[in-house]
Amino acid sequence: MKDMRVVLVVSADPSDLFFANQLARRLPAAAVVVENQSASAPLGPRLRRAAGRLLRPWKLPGYWRGQRIVSEHVRKSGAIDREGFGEDGYRLEIPQGCRLVEVTGKGVLNSAGTVQRVRQLDPDLLLLCGCSILKNDLLSVPRLGTLNLHGGLAQRYRGVWTTLWAVVNREPEYVGATVHFVSPGIDDGDIVHQGRPELEPEDNPESLYVKVVRLGVEMMASAVAGVAAGEVRCYPLEQRGDLYLSAMVTPAVLAKAWQATDDGVVREYLADRERRDAAVLPLMRGVFPPQGR
Repeated sequence: MKDMRVVLVVSADPSDLFFANQLARRLPAAAVVVENQSASAPLGPRLRRAAGRLLRPWKLPGYWRGQRIVSEHVRKSGAIDREGFGEDGYRLEIPQGCRLVEVTGKGVLNSAGTVQRVRQLDPDLLLLCGCSILKNDLLSVPRLGTLNLHGGLAQRYRGVWTTLWAVVNREPEYVGATVHFVSPGIDDGDIVHQGRPELEPEDNPESLYVKVVRLGVEMMASAVAGVAAGEVRCYPLEQRGDLYLSAMVTPAVLAKAWQATDDGVVREYLADRERRDAAVLPLMRGVFPPQGR
């Protein structure tokens, strides 16, 4: 393990900074690459959108309702993230000898400049969490491949916001994480580990996500150890789950997720866990022990 050189590639979100901090301390990390995905939109398009709303005043009440829902989601999820990730989610403190590479802009991870900077780091493995989709030029750099932490069970949920969608669809039994090698597709590469956190009756969409990320960190550390020892076992994804995209998460979807937890969607699952798990467990590959065991 000590001769293994890994480069972590993450976004600036709290969950991803937590991932980077935790693993940079445990693994022989050569660098952490942080992608800024929140650059402001140009002023012109923002003004045109604002003008469009003013020209359609009958839509303004719905717009403001949506804004209130988003603000409430940000408030609640922010407090949960702060408690669940601690300072590791808000301040990157990488160990001595580990470089920090910060990049900003759409598509910048796949730019020739970023590819060259990562190539100079001479990584054996790239470890991803929350970053943009990587193209072949960057994926070809690490000697042993690229591992991704996906916050869902890929046989059912691929893409983004997958924990939230499992709650919206009233399927908390599918809340989980997948560590897999990256392929040209989205969340469909060979699986190394899959795991599900322990659920509690009071869990909500964000507390579930925190549990998924914390479990995923342990799974990634185990996967890297397996690769370093030459003992990693991979499993093809035999059933590709539905693909969820960022644009699909509307204020109405956010409201539905929080309402589902208020209505007891997790309690319903826990009361019928054995029967509902019977549909999930046979799908999982490289099963990782849940946190706490």
